[in-house]
Amino acid sequence: MIIDHEDISKASFRRVNSKTLDHLFLSQVEKGANCPPFVSSAILDVAKRVYHLHSSTESQEQLKPGQYRVIGILSSEPAGKVLEECRKGQAIVTLDAGQEDREIRARFGIVALRRARLLRICVEACEQGIHLSHEDIAYNILNCSLRTVARDVRYWHQKGIFVPTRGQQKDIGPGLSHKVMAVKLYLERHHPVEIARRLYHSLKAVERYTQCFARVITLHEQGLNLTEIAFVVQISQALSQQYLDLYHQYNTAEYRQRLDEIIGKARGGLSFSKDPGAPKKREKEVQ
Repeated sequence: MIIDHEDISKASFRRVNSKTLDHLFLSQVEKGANCPPFVSSAILDVAKRVYHLHSSTESQEQLKPGQYRVIGILSSEPAGKVLEECRKGQAIVTLDAGQEDREIRARFGIVALRRARLLRICVEACEQGIHLSHEDIAYNILNCSLRTVARDVRYWHQKGIFVPTRGQQKDIGPGLSHKVMAVKLYLERHHPVEIARRLYHSLKAVERYTQCFARVITLHEQGLNLTEIAFVVQISQALSQQYLDLYHQYNTAEYRQRLDEIIGKARGGLSFSKDPGAPKKREKEVQ
């Protein structure tokens, strides 16, 4: 059987279309109430009229500027399960981070900005219990080709950073979160500007990750458990655990002074904005 490019594209768009809010509602009604499609469609029409919903977009009141509501597969759904049978959910992701994104584009170029956005979106969705597919990212969010998404995911993997997409669920591998990687490099005494360049992040983002790490360690040393730390710092337990693992790995005689320095600076208001040595030359874009 020969499958041409057009068939593949049509199949991809069918998968994307199955993740609209309307389809999510219809699927839940059909499975929950065991009713035929025409009944679920009628219920959807009534619901739209009652609640004055003229489209499948939800109210944007809770969204901040630059945020975007996406639909993906629940992280609890096993890999290999047929898409139509998977439970779906929503996540709020940051498509445009404002000044941080403008800084990335000005310093590293538009390719770097796309890669940074892809990583951020996938991590934010994953932290909310949602896995996005390459089709979701390419067609619904970044408006690029599937090949571009695959290439960008591979780029991050080569740097040792795991991108949590639906397709990678079966093989998480040993990669670190980009936040943990930034702190790891800083612990190893890499310059903040170099870290920002390597990870396509702004200095503010690197500063924020380091401050968050310092807060986690401070609370840990005060005797709080993992659940309490995650609640106080307002991050996931998974990220809290990764920060603690990093702390235990580097809590040695060689790095103890660096750890104390990070914690001390964070208490006094850590800032990289005045760090010397920032190169002014723009890095060449990598296609």
